[in-house]
Amino acid sequence: MGTPSGIPPRAKRWQVRSVLVLVTWMSLGIVLFSWSEVAAGETARPTAKDLPPTAADGMDPVTKFLLDDALAQGRITKQRYMALSRDFEEQAYLRQSTFKFWYDRGFNLGTNDNSFLLKIRGRLNVEFAQAFRNQAWRNPGDAKNFPDIVGVFGDYRANRSDGEISTVSLQQARLLFMGHVFSPNWKYFLQIGADTVSQGSQTQNSVQLLDYYGQITHIDWAQAQIGQYLVYFSRSLINSPASMQFARRALVSDAFTASGLNPRDIGLTIMNDDEVYPVNYYLGVFGGTGPNFISTGNFDSEQITQGCPGGQQPPTTPLPPGAANCTDPTNTTNPQSPLQRNLNADTRSNVNKLMFAGRLNWNVMGRPGYGEGDIVYSQNPQLAFGGGYAYNPDINTSTDNAFIGTDLANLNIRRMIAAGGNGRQLGWGVVDYSTWTADGVFKYRGFSLQGEFFFKNVTRHDAGRPCVNWAQQANGVIQAGAPFICLQQTPGELGNAQGWYVQSGYYIVPRFLELAGRYAYWDPDTHSGSDVVQETDVSLNWFFKGTYDYHLQFTYSNIAMGTGGYAIGRSNPMPQINSATNGQQFPNGSVPVDGVGGRLIENVFRVQFQLFF
Repeated sequence: MGTPSGIPPRAKRWQVRSVLVLVTWMSLGIVLFSWSEVAAGETARPTAKDLPPTAADGMDPVTKFLLDDALAQGRITKQRYMALSRDFEEQAYLRQSTFKFWYDRGFNLGTNDNSFLLKIRGRLNVEFAQAFRNQAWRNPGDAKNFPDIVGVFGDYRANRSDGEISTVSLQQARLLFMGHVFSPNWKYFLQIGADTVSQGSQTQNSVQLLDYYGQITHIDWAQAQIGQYLVYFSRSLINSPASMQFARRALVSDAFTASGLNPRDIGLTIMNDDEVYPVNYYLGVFGGTGPNFISTGNFDSEQITQGCPGGQQPPTTPLPPGAANCTDPTNTTNPQSPLQRNLNADTRSNVNKLMFAGRLNWNVMGRPGYGEGDIVYSQNPQLAFGGGYAYNPDINTSTDNAFIGTDLANLNIRRMIAAGGNGRQLGWGVVDYSTWTADGVFKYRGFSLQGEFFFKNVTRHDAGRPCVNWAQQANGVIQAGAPFICLQQTPGELGNAQGWYVQSGYYIVPRFLELAGRYAYWDPDTHSGSDVVQETDVSLNWFFKGTYDYHLQFTYSNIAMGTGGYAIGRSNPMPQINSATNGQQFPNGSVPVDGVGGRLIENVFRVQFQLFF
């Protein structure tokens, strides 16, 4: 039965739903496009804006009208009019507040004379990630580039996982405080972070002081910055994560920091004003041990008795030649057995070493800055070239302990090395890092092209290959009762590391919709084969207001890591005598757990929303 209007009820309901859907989409479109406004992107170094000029509000409109009318009617003279106006201005100036508070890309509090300014900003990055990994991630997994350093003894654990991973994370949660005191030439910046815990950590993350520094900018050609901050070294690391074309930095960028440990450090940098001079320099000296940490936190877990093998040994194993003093008088069953673990921390060595870092940047055309992409839609070509060098000596990747896999020394240092993907450099004793980088960037009318090359020279202090463990040998065959030798299963010395990336983007809709692509290559050990890391990324980015402040990113990444090469304490399992079987076996199977298999392939889809207010 039809309705009085002649339209069937089902068709009428369909029409109503269609109208509701149309109204909803139109409303959403109006909200998004009404949100649009053009502004410049984020700067590499957040600095406080100067306060706008202020003036006292002379008088209210009614009073001014009456004065103007009295002057026009001739009831007061022009001199009297001017005197009354000055009186009103003086009274208004005395009545006005000393401080002003307003919002402009942050909450601002400042004095009227601009001698003090505090800007408070907050940034949230919420991310959903869906990853698919091949079977090689299950066996053998990754125990070389990104091993987990776990427990109080700093044991290695292989990074293995199932084939599918789904995560929702607060990728970054930051509070920023910036401004100046006394005058605009005395600037300060403070950043507090509460990011989601990184892969491999055993505990929940805590609130951390990421940056805290002051800037003295009286002299344009010799400004000073002192405190804890991102070292001015490579282009990709100077840039804030708030202004990236992809949801994550390329793995190769995080691996080549100035210190070899972390992008941040504590120190002093002298530089010129990058908004005044076309060629910019940065010269810095740092502690070289990463953020919130100093060199006196480093120590050596020395052998309890010199010349004795450390780490773990079977209680029934005889001692190596010349090690007659390696006895444990408390062991009545076998007084000749060596001690098990070396936990001594009585020596803090190499605490007088500092890191030096420098960078040059030449703005050939315009000032492209460090933010990725041409969000401002440059009307003139922007071109710059740069490069950096950093020297960080005496990094203790392991200490005098024959069983390197359970070395307690410098746990913080070793965890930072592993977190950056440089796990292959662990276990090689004390090393010096010399790192170079060269980069270039071009931007024009929404198009951007950026690339960077990295090289790290790793110089070992200890001659020869490290002693992995002691074993008995007779006629070339490892067996019980034979003389002890130091096993050196390293097929070759540790090599250097090198890598590069290139990325490009174009704004399909100027200032609002960008399509970007990136390719990165990384060889973590130039003396090893089948260990190359390659990464390909594609990202579609929507910037709601034409700024980095509010944007949505859809990023796809394909990462392939080789499992070849050597890693001390994890590759080529270390022999240990089992008296029960008189063979080259560990009581609990092959240790360490690392093996060599196919390439580790990971495909990741990320959706990330940033709110920077």
